[in-house]
Amino acid sequence: MGEDEARGLRPDLLLFAAFFATLPLYSPNLSLFQDGFADAGPVMGVVAPTMLVAAVACGLGAAVLAARGRGGALLRPGAVVAGAVLYVGGYALLAAQLASGASPGVVAVAAGLLLAVGSVGLCVAWGAGLACLGLRRALVLMGLTVGGGSVLELLIAAVPVAVGVPVVGALAVAAGAVPCAWALRGGWPGSSAAPASAAAGTPEAGAQDAAAEPGEAEAPFAGEPGGAADDAGAFCREEGESLSRLLRRMAGVLAVPLVGLLVFGYITGVRRFMMFDVVYMEALGGLLAGLVAVPLGRARTRRPLLPFLHQVVLPAFALVLIVLNSFPEATPPLWVAAWLSYVFFGLVAILALASLCAMAHAGEFPPALVYGAAVAGYAVVSLLGQVSGTTAPFEAQNGGPALLVVSTLYFVFLLASSLAAGWRVEERAPSDAASDGAAALAERCARVAGERGLSPREGEILGYLGRGHTVAFIAKTLVISESTVRTHVKAVYRKLGVSSREELLEFIDGPAR
Repeated sequence: MGEDEARGLRPDLLLFAAFFATLPLYSPNLSLFQDGFADAGPVMGVVAPTMLVAAVACGLGAAVLAARGRGGALLRPGAVVAGAVLYVGGYALLAAQLASGASPGVVAVAAGLLLAVGSVGLCVAWGAGLACLGLRRALVLMGLTVGGGSVLELLIAAVPVAVGVPVVGALAVAAGAVPCAWALRGGWPGSSAAPASAAAGTPEAGAQDAAAEPGEAEAPFAGEPGGAADDAGAFCREEGESLSRLLRRMAGVLAVPLVGLLVFGYITGVRRFMMFDVVYMEALGGLLAGLVAVPLGRARTRRPLLPFLHQVVLPAFALVLIVLNSFPEATPPLWVAAWLSYVFFGLVAILALASLCAMAHAGEFPPALVYGAAVAGYAVVSLLGQVSGTTAPFEAQNGGPALLVVSTLYFVFLLASSLAAGWRVEERAPSDAASDGAAALAERCARVAGERGLSPREGEILGYLGRGHTVAFIAKTLVISESTVRTHVKAVYRKLGVSSREELLEFIDGPAR
């Protein structure tokens, strides 16, 4: 494992597993409370919808603050600590309400509200911390932590409620303590400035570009409360740009992963499934998906990783499931398909989470906007899933046929997206990316960036331009919009005094270099 990857697996980031295992917006995490207490149905029937509706409002509120340039307020120590306290307090109220056996009332509503506010606050805080990771390291970390969180879910579900509730409480405390520590000491992961040479593509960075995508070096975290940032992580917002337009820009960058996250939220909100009445399929699927995601994060591709995963890997997986689902009922292939579908959607969720980390890492959008909008959307579809689970189509045969229709529609969407992308010419990285010539080019780009005062992100863009990559390729690799790439390209041209790609290449290859 490379040095950059090792830095991405620091112990405090690995504790994201505790947050994933307790996040109440993910309905399987509430299984202990739903199944472990007698007559829990009425209470959870109040807590869950209250929590989801409040999470939609809080997520949109965080996105609005970020769109107005005030998202940093959510990362101040007081706000982060308050979110952690509310998170743990919400679980304490929920346990107290269920243990009392009383009819749901004010306490149940308060528990739902506290869980929602705390969850959104910690999602933004954790997202800000994970913004130090590029796509590949984020995918490795999400595979490890989601898989680890799924193991915790399985263990919690297997123990008596008297043991499980304190364990959930301890995990909730750990989930809140990490971002609190970051905020209190002002040491958010990746907050130290990255060397300009790393952004511009030095030989050290360039040697890894052949095996991993450029841009994976730790970037300065631009979301620190009250802090200014250069364009390596600055919030790129046009004057007067509305929240709806910002959300459309975000969707343009990560449309396929975001759709996958929403489908995952809907399906897990509809109903929970158990295998042999022992193991929750969602947790087992998350564990196995994590085992698949880690090697994918370290896979070497000659095209941007994210399009490769969503245009090749997931469609191939979907085709396998479509074939298996075509077998008659009660046959082994159909059983395998039902089991693999949870692995598939677990992998979809992991890819979506890693994509959100990469978007925050790129700095085009602040963490409060990225995660506030994602949480709001996820809460909406989870609520719709819970409502759908009570309707006739989903009640029949435990919801299997209806969920199969939803899954198949998503499979068709994936295949259609892959086919649509196939009509366009996919640019690949040069085959000699690891050659001495590539290293020399990276060194020249780094020297030019330093001499002409290019910012880290502009130096990074220069490295791509020098290697002959297009705007579309750069945008896909860095997980930013093409319009933002063009803005950086114009700045590079202006600072170098050139007006075309040919002049830029001549400048880089000039005799003085």
